[in-house]
Amino acid sequence: MSDGNTEQRELIHEDIDAERNRQDAKWGFPQYNSPMEWAAILSEECGECVKELNNFQLAGKRENFDKAMKEAIETAAVAVSIIEHAQSWIMK
Repeated sequence: MSDGNTEQRELIHEDIDAERNRQDAKWGFPQYNSPMEWAAILSEECGECVKELNNFQLAGKRENFDKAMKEAIETAAVAVSIIEHAQSWIMK
């Protein structure tokens, strides 16, 4: 049985996957970042997401909402990339 939330989640996962593919096309796979480098990348993405969420909260414009959602997808994709690469850290 599928509800609206499940369908929405599937669409969100598709957006995250598309962003991961874009990141891989831009940066290559695998990437050889250390855990601290990944932390910095994720923190930067989180900061951009927070900035756009704040802009939406203050202005309430659709443009701000769209930017916030774009940054949230990028943040989630970086988190997925960390998970994809994490096994290599203990294999060294």
